[in-house]
Amino acid sequence: MATSLSARMPIPADPAAAYALLTDPAYVQAVGEATGGQEVVVTVTPTDDGGAVVASHRVLPAELPSYAKAVVGDSLKLTETRTFGPAAADGTRSGTAAVSFDGAPVSIKGPLQLVATGSGSELVLDASVSASIPFIGGKIEKFAAEQIERFMRKEAEIAADHLNR
Repeated sequence: MATSLSARMPIPADPAAAYALLTDPAYVQAVGEATGGQEVVVTVTPTDDGGAVVASHRVLPAELPSYAKAVVGDSLKLTETRTFGPAAADGTRSGTAAVSFDGAPVSIKGPLQLVATGSGSELVLDASVSASIPFIGGKIEKFAAEQIERFMRKEAEIAADHLNR
């Protein structure tokens, strides 16, 4: 059984500026590094419909509870992919987000929305966290969901900093 994750990340900019930021390779690189990533590799591929696929590959130290560290080892290799569709008339976008972990039967995936708010924009993730590991899968799912929420809070700080430069 999967664990549900719902996270919101405020971005102090209109949807067009927020999208430009979220698809800027230098910004995605900075987020990967600021969240503890090493060997960060970013690709941004525009799509024919005016959207983009943003992929970030990185290695993270496995700062995990002992029950999870036994499964993945001393580091986590992960790929985070955000796919954004074309802009609506108001600049909002729909898409998907997915995180996969090399060597670990854990995945995170779900719809992603970039929406306008009264104070700018918000990136909204409603995802499912799945860990197909007998006996401890639920614990790992809960831990992974908490980490994604923590990473999105950190990314919100980085986004605000980049926009204020």
